[in-house]
This record gives sequence, C-alpha cells and structure tokens, in this order.
Amino acid sequence: MNGKIQISHVKNETTYNIPLVLDESVISSGISLISLWHTLADESYHVIWPQDKKKPLIANSWVAVYTVQGCGKIQLKDNSEITLKGNNVIFLKPTDITSYHCEGLLWEQYWMEFIPTSVMEIPLLQTGIIYNGDGFNKELLEVAELLALRSPLKNNLAVAFLTKIIYQWICLISENGRKDRELLRLENLLAELHASVQRRWSVAEMAQRMQCSEPWLRRLFLRYTGKTPKEYYLDARLELAQSLLRQGGNSVNQVADILNFFDSFHFSKAFKNKFGYAPSAVKQIKDRHRDDAGQEN
Repeated sequence: MNGKIQISHVKNETTYNIPLVLDESVISSGISLISLWHTLADESYHVIWPQDKKKPLIANSWVAVYTVQGCGKIQLKDNSEITLKGNNVIFLKPTDITSYHCEGLLWEQYWMEFIPTSVMEIPLLQTGIIYNGDGFNKELLEVAELLALRSPLKNNLAVAFLTKIIYQWICLISENGRKDRELLRLENLLAELHASVQRRWSVAEMAQRMQCSEPWLRRLFLRYTGKTPKEYYLDARLELAQSLLRQGGNSVNQVADILNFFDSFHFSKAFKNKFGYAPSAVKQIKDRHRDDAGQEN
C-alpha cells in the first residue's frame, strides 16, 4: 500500500507492508500465532476493523501493537481512542477495535494476533514505554524472516522468539505502578521526542522539560536507554529517516529537510555511520532483504 491509495484494506496490502499473513496458526510454548503484520504507512493509511481483516475474529485471541516509528491511532467500540507513538506497546482485545490509522508523517508498527496456550496475565489497554527499542526491532525482523521461510521448524522457532518478546512486554507494563516520578517524567519526555522528532531538540530543552540539570539528564538517559540525550535523539531521527525512505516517495534531500538536518551531506554521513550504508541505498537494501526472506536456507 505505502499510503498511495485513499483507504487501506488489509486484504489488499503490499508484500512489504504485510509480509506475514500465516496460512494457519503456528503453536509454540506460550502462544499460538494467528498472524503478524509489519506495516509502514503514511497519512492515507486507514483500516476498518474487522471489515478489512483477512481472517475472522477469534474471541479468546489478543492483539499486541508495537510502534517502531511515527504515530498511529486506534479507535475502540466504546468510542475511545488510543494514540501510539514511536516507542509504545499495548495489548488489546480484537473484538474491541473498530479502526486504526496513521497520524502524521508515518506509522511503522508490528501488529500481531495470538492466542495464549498457557496462563498469561496480559495487561489490557495499558501502554508500555520502550526505552531502547533497538533490541526488539532486531528480534522482530529476525522473527519476520524466519516466518517468511515457510518452514514448520523455522516458523516454530520464530514464534518461540515472539513468545519471549511478548512476555518481556508484559513484564515491562506490569512495572508501571512501581515507577517513581522521575522515571515517569522521562517517559513523558521520550514520548514527546518521538511525537515531534522533526523539530530541533537541544539538551537544554530536554532538561527543562524534565526539570533537572543537563548532567543529571545525561545520567538518566544512560541508565534507562544506554544512550546520551543527543545520541537518543539522533538515533530516533535516523530511524524515522530510514522508515520514510523505505516508505517511498521521499528523496534523500527531502528527508534531510523534513527532519531538520543541517544539509543532505551531514544527514548522509550520520545515516551511514549508524546503518553502514548510504540513505540512497535504502530501497536496494529493503528489496534484498525481502528477496532473502523468500528463499529458504
């Protein structure tokens, strides 16, 4: 789809947006995976649920939504609305959902349906904040590649990995009630950074939002994200840039301008330092990964 049509129907999505719709459920220790979706959407992306759904709803199933980049909104049957920004994860009941759409430039997310095969205390409608999504992003890409191989053994391995990720998210959300005010302020700051990555944030502005000194802000970021404030903000911009380039329709110069880099040269240099290849090569890298996933080792 890549946002080129007015209404996005799940059944008609492109291979990249929806690379994984399983022909039958894959059962591993912990969950039975019904389907996994990796979606890269723009402002025209709007799904009516379950009308556009490829498979029928299953009453005892769950939906986990993990937003990698950008922002999306989910509408529920009680007329409430959930906003998911670029570092959020949430668990929902599929029977509660009416629609969802991209809000703003881009929404890159993993949407997975599963049925627990053992006792899982899943937190409903509680948003979890991911401090450092690099590990989850890498693991989910590996899961997607394993599932695309269509090998029963590799599929079961993929779902075992996914079960571990889901348990990690459950544990993360369960800790919400034990967080101190400082950590909650940091979470709010991270959400604000992801919601407005394209603006130029200074460390001084971040410290002001946190109501703390810059050295203390640095210590907090290193403790919870493993990065300095500058590193975290730069990585967030570069990851969004990668997603915008994968989405198509944006040139390197346009993306550099959208995300307020000094110029395309500085943007390309920072991009290559992080990902190991130039931003102009994103499409070739994406296509090669897709081809590799379709070939069994």
